[in-house]
Amino acid sequence: MNGEIYGNTAEIANRLVAKTYQKVCTGLAITGVIMTLMAVFMTKWVMSMGITTSLLILVVALGLMFALSRSVTNDNTNASTTNTIYYLMTILFGVSLSPVLIYYDVKTIGLAMLGTAVMFGGLTFYANTTKRDFIGFGAYLTWGLLAAIVLSLVSMIFRIALLYILVDVVMLVIFAVFIIFDTQSVKRFADSVQSEEQLQKYSTIGALSIYLDILNIFQILLELIGMGDNRD
Repeated sequence: MNGEIYGNTAEIANRLVAKTYQKVCTGLAITGVIMTLMAVFMTKWVMSMGITTSLLILVVALGLMFALSRSVTNDNTNASTTNTIYYLMTILFGVSLSPVLIYYDVKTIGLAMLGTAVMFGGLTFYANTTKRDFIGFGAYLTWGLLAAIVLSLVSMIFRIALLYILVDVVMLVIFAVFIIFDTQSVKRFADSVQSEEQLQKYSTIGALSIYLDILNIFQILLELIGMGDNRD
């Protein structure tokens, strides 16, 4: 094995969490930079992004997500490949989210970022200090999210504004709990880590989960805070 880890499970779990959040922060920074560059230097293209471009980005993102999951369990794939896939995804999401810097007011974006940071910090602290086990919530969170997505589509089709707001609030709670769930899941990975290479891989898949939770919370807060604030 490559770089054997010596230490107890608690030590490995602490290393995993630290490495995971390092990658989360790096990924968010990359996404933010890409969003800014796209909004500033490719404004016309960003404003012309339609459903076709969005679907293409979604398909590529799903493909990369599948490749990342496979690389974690494949012993023939090294950690640098797993990291590269993850950072490619953060670039891709930066492109897909770049329109928000054009369509929303700076104050709205700032408040959404502040709200996301506060939630992220508080939930991370809670996840790392609570004795309550949230791992069993996984199935409930997944089904709750699917139900919320269906209701969201219903609210958009029938233009029910109140239902749309309610769904946003419900999804905000779901992704908040997902941050706790995903953080505790990262700690559980410590039981499977036998080498430095595996630690790097598991921290990357954990980082992706938490990174996506944060992006979703940011987008939901942006919608709730910026209702009626879009620059059309």
